[in-house]
Amino acid sequence: MDRTRERSWLGLVGDLLSAPLTELPDERIAAQLHASFGLLAAAYNYREPGRGAVQRVWPRGEQFCGHRAEVDHWGACCVPACHPILRYYLATGDWRAIQVADVPARFADEAAQASWREVAVSWGVPSQLALPLHVGQHSHRAFVLGRADPFTPDEVQLALTVQHLLRGLDRQVVAARTGFGGGARDVATSMHLTPRELAVLGELADGLTAAAIGRKLLITERTVHKHLERLYTKLGVGDRLAAVLQAQRLGLLPVR
Repeated sequence: MDRTRERSWLGLVGDLLSAPLTELPDERIAAQLHASFGLLAAAYNYREPGRGAVQRVWPRGEQFCGHRAEVDHWGACCVPACHPILRYYLATGDWRAIQVADVPARFADEAAQASWREVAVSWGVPSQLALPLHVGQHSHRAFVLGRADPFTPDEVQLALTVQHLLRGLDRQVVAARTGFGGGARDVATSMHLTPRELAVLGELADGLTAAAIGRKLLITERTVHKHLERLYTKLGVGDRLAAVLQAQRLGLLPVR
């Protein structure tokens, strides 16, 4: 694997986590995807419960000139029913990054495959690789990489690493949106609590062990313990229970 490209992603994620993250910086991520994989287009597809699908596309130059309305319509209206990769994810629950060429035929019928192939070839992006952040029956969030030539095995391996990092960012955003209001963010900022420390704190309140927190946040158990040590110091406490109670008093956690 190209370690230079891998380090560039670690640098980007580290920079993004230096401040509370309440929105996924999809444009910066798309720019990095273009640079790492030599793309013709990168798209961010998302759908929230009770809402229609949305697609944001960052083409290179005039790649989609004359096709943009068609691209937007297809992404919003046809992807859930026709895109082979999304059908594969929904059928298997396997969220690993995958190329469309590697999706077994049984997960997308011939009509769906033909519909997708026709538009992808006309846009010049028949090779596509998906990096899902979340996939559910009524919601999904994923980056899709597109270009003319297939992705190499090394690039697929890099994509798996990038997906791991992006899912971590996505978890931070979800935690910030659901667990911390504006007042709590002000308190967290004044106490110099990082987004990762806040995420660990939220899982701590749910009673998870350090090992379970590590699995959920995609970090090692040792790293969780380091975050806990810093949390205890910043909150002025000495154990898990005291940390949760102090966080509740400060408004960082809801009182249950």
